[in-house]
Amino acid sequence: MKRDKALMADILKTLASFGTSYGDIEKIQQGLETKNTPPELIQHHLRLLHDRALVAVDIHQFWRVTDHGYDVLEAEDDLNSCAVQIESNKTRGFDN
Repeated sequence: MKRDKALMADILKTLASFGTSYGDIEKIQQGLETKNTPPELIQHHLRLLHDRALVAVDIHQFWRVTDHGYDVLEAEDDLNSCAVQIESNKTRGFDN
């Protein structure tokens, strides 16, 4: 499956629009510009955003924007220039 950076940006903006509440796949899907985006495509791109530390997920599969994700949105960076430095000994997993 190819990545779609426009979809990744749309997902990130959609999650940010939720404010303090987290979003599941269905809620994210309803907020996207393209409403008929398949859930499995959204899930794949959420994982790519997670790889870049732009979003986090809890054990119930509710997603949120991370501090780094907000920095990218505020700087209006495109996802091409987003360099993420993650500590090698830090385990990235679910939110508690």
